[in-house]
Amino acid sequence: MSSRTIGSQEPRIAILPEPDKPLKWSDLYSDGDDAAEFSAAYGLPPDPWQRTVLSAWLTRSPYDKFVCTSCGLSVPRQNGKNALLEMRELYGLCAIGEKILHTAHRVDTARKAFLRLVTFFENPAYPELKEMVVSIRKTNGQESITLINGGSIEFSSRVNGGSRGSTYDVVVFDEAQELTDDQMEAIMSTMAAAPLGNRQLIFTGTPPSPVSPGTVFRNQRAQALNGKNKRIAWHEWSVEEIGDIADRTRWYATNPALGIRLDEEFTETEYNTLTPDGFARERLGWWSD
Repeated sequence: MSSRTIGSQEPRIAILPEPDKPLKWSDLYSDGDDAAEFSAAYGLPPDPWQRTVLSAWLTRSPYDKFVCTSCGLSVPRQNGKNALLEMRELYGLCAIGEKILHTAHRVDTARKAFLRLVTFFENPAYPELKEMVVSIRKTNGQESITLINGGSIEFSSRVNGGSRGSTYDVVVFDEAQELTDDQMEAIMSTMAAAPLGNRQLIFTGTPPSPVSPGTVFRNQRAQALNGKNKRIAWHEWSVEEIGDIADRTRWYATNPALGIRLDEEFTETEYNTLTPDGFARERLGWWSD
């Protein structure tokens, strides 16, 4: 492989909803470019694949409603999924004034997401962001950021109850492969009276392992593939079957950050260490039956 080779910036599966008739895609517009430029201005420039996903997530109808009310992203680990969520959340907070709930399976994962996002508002190089802050709560398990434009974001572990009883416009499900039906039902009620009336669910994760308790992420994928959910966007970097896991062209096809932030050397270490099933699932994005 050439040292200039980078991972595919196009997903193997990209499913977008059909807009309500008589609208066509040409009638729609997206905040995706604005969100990409906004995050880039604060030191977080998106890769091409992240721009593609942002554009889909932030596509609106002429009535200013999100076309994709559910958004699913399945991509192998360490490819920039968390950075993409930061771009979406930063723009939603500052430019739209959304109330966001960011949930993760584990407490430490939710806290890490908070610590990454809060750096934008505490960085002295970005005084305009700092001036937007009403409050930042850093108590472990109660992390939140509230802005003067009405935007806010709370971070929570689903294991510890998921939500705080507030109402939200956007709910982010990180580590969605671990999301259970009970957890999903407990959180959905928090969106019934979404303050902006423009709701969006975002599911990001990797294919579930045999011991993953979650069923929601797999169900979301099935609804996207069979067309039952007409409001879902689904982007997936994956292989259809385990196949030849030593084939490096497949490594690049399924990891958009390979050659950028990931390298062949460590991927080869994973290949030599993991079982074929584990490598196919964790690095090639393979969904088992």
